[in-house]
Formats: sequence, C-alpha cells, structure tokens
Amino acid sequence: MPATYDIKILVNLFLWLSSSFLPISCLRQSNARYPAHLEEIIHLFFIENQNDSILHLEDTCITHLPENVRQVSDIFKAAALCESGRADSAEIILQGIRPELLDARGLYYYNGITALTRFRLNHLQEAYQTAIGVVENNVYDARCLALVERLMARIHYYYENYEHAISLLHRSSEHYREAGLHKSVAVNQKFLASYYNGVGSFDEAIKKIGEAETTLKKYDDKEELYYVYIVAINAYLNLQQMDSTQYYAKLAMETADFTHDQQKQASIYNYMGRIESLQGNWPAAIASFERVIRTDNEFFGSERRKSGACIGLASIYNKLGKHEEAKEYAMRAIGPIREHDWENWLYYAYTELSTAFQSTDPAKAQLFLDSAQISQDKYHRLFARGIVNFTETQIELDQAARRIEQLQNDKRRNRNIFHVAFLLLVLSNIIVIRVNKRRKKKKQAKPHIIMEQKESGLFNDFEVWLKEGKKFLQPGLDLNRVAMEMGTNRSYLSKAINSQGVRFTEIINRYRIREVIRIFENKDDPRHHLNTDELSCCVGFRTKSVFFDSFRRETGMTPRQFRENIRYTKTPDAMQKSEFDSS
Repeated sequence: MPATYDIKILVNLFLWLSSSFLPISCLRQSNARYPAHLEEIIHLFFIENQNDSILHLEDTCITHLPENVRQVSDIFKAAALCESGRADSAEIILQGIRPELLDARGLYYYNGITALTRFRLNHLQEAYQTAIGVVENNVYDARCLALVERLMARIHYYYENYEHAISLLHRSSEHYREAGLHKSVAVNQKFLASYYNGVGSFDEAIKKIGEAETTLKKYDDKEELYYVYIVAINAYLNLQQMDSTQYYAKLAMETADFTHDQQKQASIYNYMGRIESLQGNWPAAIASFERVIRTDNEFFGSERRKSGACIGLASIYNKLGKHEEAKEYAMRAIGPIREHDWENWLYYAYTELSTAFQSTDPAKAQLFLDSAQISQDKYHRLFARGIVNFTETQIELDQAARRIEQLQNDKRRNRNIFHVAFLLLVLSNIIVIRVNKRRKKKKQAKPHIIMEQKESGLFNDFEVWLKEGKKFLQPGLDLNRVAMEMGTNRSYLSKAINSQGVRFTEIINRYRIREVIRIFENKDDPRHHLNTDELSCCVGFRTKSVFFDSFRRETGMTPRQFRENIRYTKTPDAMQKSEFDSS
C-alpha cells in the first residue's frame, strides 16, 4: 500500500508538471525583442540622462508601428518626460496606455515607469505599492528591476528607514552590474554615500563619494557629478571639516547649470546657508536661505527644502537676538512640516521657537520645548516601526539564487531532461520525507522557540557585549563590526535591536551619554575636567552636533546645562541614584 501511494504521487506530479510547463515556456517566449529603434530607445533610457535623445528618436520613429509596440514606445516617452522634470505630462501619457495590449515585457516596463512617475509626483505610497508588484514579478529586464529597487530605496530614505534603503541599493547595484551599466552603479554609490551620512558612517560615505566621482568623471556626466558634490558637502559638514566643505561647494557651483533647475538652486543654497552660518557669516547665510524660500514650488521636495531654510533662518535670528524674526520663520516652517508628518524637523522648529520665547515668555518657551520632545519621541517610534511591511532578503542569498537560476535556464531548454531530473528529485524527496517521518516518531517533539524569544536573547547578548569593557566607547562602531565580533549575522542583529523599539545608533549613543553623565557626577574621574568637545570624542562621538542632539534627547538639557544642574542642585547621595545609572 505505501509503495502504491508513492507511485500515485509521482504520476500526479508528472501530469501537473507536463501541463504547467507549456504556459511557462510561452511566458518566457513573450520576452521577444522589439524593433531595433525601440530597443535603442530603451537602451538610452537605462544608461541615464539621455532623455532629449529619447524624445527625438521616439518622435521620428513612431509611425507604422503595431499598436502594442507603439504603446511600449509611449511608455518610454513618458519615462523620458518624467526624468526631464515633466512628470505631469508623463502621467497623462501613461493614463492612455492600454495594459491589456501589452506583452509580458511591455507590462513589466509599464509598471516600472508608472512607479517612477508616481515617485516624481511625490505620490510615495502609490509608487511603493506599484514597485512591489515589479520586484515580485518575473524579471524581464534586470535594468528595469534595478531602477525600481533604487526607487524603493529612495522612498525608504525619504522616511529615514536607512537600513532598508542601503540593502535595496546594494541589490540594485548588483543588477546594474549584471547589465553592464557601470554609470548607474556610480549613481547608486552617490545615494549610498548620502544614506551612510544618515547613519553616521562618514568613512563609508566618503569612500562611496570617491568611487562615484571617479566613474562619473569618465562619463563626463555633470548632472550626476553635481549631486555627488552635494552629498560630499553634507558629509564634510557633519564632520565639521570646513575646507573640504567649501571645496565641494565650489565644485558644485561650477558643475551645475542653475538656469532652469529650481531643485538644484534650492539644494545648493540651503547648504551654502549652513556653511556661512557655521562660519558666523550671518548676512551671507541669511541671503542664501532667503534665496531658497524664493524659488518656485514646482520641483520634488520643494516644501522640505524651504522648511529647512526657514529653520535655518530662525536659528540665525535667535543667535543674533532678533527673536521676533526667529518666531516668524519657525512658525512658517511648522505648517508644511505638520502637513507631511516630518516629526524630526518639527523637533528643530519647536526648539527654535522655545529659544525665541525664552527671554520674553519662559512658560511658553517651556511649552514649545515639551512639544519638541514629544515630536522627537514620536519620530523615533515611527522610525522603529517603518513605513511598510517589507521583508528584506539577504543580498548574498539573492545573488546566489540568481546564479542558480541562470545555470538552470540552460538545462530547461531540453524539456525531457528537465522532466527526468525533476522526477528524480521528487522521488528522492519523498524517500527523505518518509524516512524523516519514521525518525520523528521515535523522538519527542522539541519545544518551539518563538522568534520573539530569539530576538530578545540576541538583544540581551548585544547589551552584555556593549557593557563588557565599555565597548560602546569605541569610535566608528557599526552593525557589521559588532555582528562579526559577536559571531552572529548582521541582519539578525539588526532585527533583534529594532524589535526592542530602538535603532543601533540610538542605543550606542544612549550608552555613551550615560557614560558622560557618570563622568560629570564623579569628580575623581580623570576625564571630569575635560571640555565638551574633548569629552564627546573621548566617549566615541565623531561630531559635536550628534553628541549635542543625543545628549538633549536623553536628558532634555544641553551638556553644559546638565553639568551646571549637577553642580548646584544635586547632592553626592542623589547623584549616586541617577536614573541613568539604574539601567
């Protein structure tokens, strides 16, 4: 009886395979080449920044095409318009596409370009949902898949989900390499540099900037070089290396054509405002920020950049003692910030409002300071939760799966060999399953360890590792290094930390701030008399700004205020019972 049952299973599997293999073959055959001029249009789009050439070629070659092919041509006309700053026109063209006329490859392009257009129109949730459909589908063009993965990474970055953004960009770069598009890899390196800035990995950011700049210079792509220089400005601003910051600002100004590009104007003058502000050149800083505010609104991210400029102006006027002007610009920033739920920026706007009211209305100043803290707390909760339920596949496994699929494609050309191999595999699996079932009957079922317990245990191990020898004081700590030293997987460690509602950088900075507080409270500590800059470096912070933000987030005060508070209000016994030591 058992043998007869196994034979029936094999026969059913064989019939199922035979019936399903034909439609699979037809699906692959639908990935046929288009006419030569249309293939050239597609090629030009994916090598980036060739949009004028695409539109010219598309206009001259659209006649005498079959309807389904003309639809694909229209899709890439929309793509070129979208990337030329005319996303509204692209959307109109895409609305006229009839998806039912497209073959599988054409439909793949349609969904990819639709996601891109929605992204350019700032419809981020719709763009993300469309993009998910592309990455979950059969891959008809690795270039399109790479573009969509980059788009998804940028959406994650927009919401400051840096871990997902970095993972998706690495995956996108792998697909671009497979397609031989090295300039597109350099564009991804530009984005990676920006994302590494976001997580404080400035060494990695500078490395990616150098790699991207080298490649893009070979292609003489001034458009992308400009954005590489903008990322470099941001990196060196965070490191407070003003010579390098000004060097890249000069390169950006020399590289870009600001005549018709409001987005570039807003971007560079925001950074110029920050540079001049850090150097105390208040009139020049004010002029730069006001220039951002005067730009037109018709570009992606305009409200975000203008809000940043208003906060910059509020900060300058507070420093100059012109608190009424500071109030005006801080309030001006709050409107669009609230509309878009940029809780992190709301924190900075409320902080400037608090400073502006400090001398005239301390009670209102405290109210705004409390609002700033509430916004900061909400931001961190949203950050830990993420914007989408996206399950990340490890890059190494993804690459391995693609190599296996590539090898199997050659074997699938012979249908009979494929069937025989499959039947042998099924037979061996049935034998293994039946043997395993017999073995399992002789063993007691092991208790199931739920994922939450594993993550909690790994998080506890992580905290023990941090406390041993105060490893959190080491500068340059990142997930890769910690995971390697703990002997675990980077992805597992990241998920374990995130499951506790915190980020890796947040918990590292929290331990460092607690160490600073212990130093403040212990006069016998040899580091007690260090100044703030020396102390921030001593506990592992690379930049003063990150140290100040982290300290204020943990204590609600600046380091100086906290030290003065200890000096005048705390007794030695009270200091020994600090809430920061208790944890």
